[in-house]
Amino acid sequence: MEIPKMRQHLFSIVLLLNVASVFTGLWYYWDQLSATPWHLLIFVPDCPLYVLLAIPILLKRVKNGAYSFLVSIGMVKYGLWTVFVLLYHSKFYFLPEFLPVTLVFIIGHLGMALEGACLLPKNKVAFAALLVAFGWFLLNDFADYFLGTVPSIPPEGMGLVALLTIASSMLLPLALFAYPEKIRSLPPVRFGRWLIQN
Repeated sequence: MEIPKMRQHLFSIVLLLNVASVFTGLWYYWDQLSATPWHLLIFVPDCPLYVLLAIPILLKRVKNGAYSFLVSIGMVKYGLWTVFVLLYHSKFYFLPEFLPVTLVFIIGHLGMALEGACLLPKNKVAFAALLVAFGWFLLNDFADYFLGTVPSIPPEGMGLVALLTIASSMLLPLALFAYPEKIRSLPPVRFGRWLIQN
């Protein structure tokens, strides 16, 4: 198979996985969404929201650096957050009845974080975009841990989870803003960028 055709097939698979992930995520969050006041709905479906927002970038419908920067942060943050929570609560999520789904979730959310790194804009964004990222993701954390929009996870260690989440809202945007070239040069990210032609 020729390289361009292979890349196109792989890209189509990535795109379909993104679309499937959005619908799967909305199904997963449906009960919580149904019980959430309308003004807090945006803070509930973290992972499917950022995967949905990534699709226009993949399709080259949106070419805005600040938008890509925010989506990149969201995908990295919530992808890694989900993997951390699954591992942190392994006594629950690694029970035999949950293990197959847990493993799929871990692989999928690692892929989500990697895709987020691949979506980093080529050119460094304005400092204002970093400030917006700080404000937006800290507001998400406030909604999660003080207004109750955090996903349904075991309550043990919630203080630590909250602390690490807030820390990630400050450190991840800073790292992605300060070191985009280094992140984009990592071999898995370089392959992902080639795949999505970013």
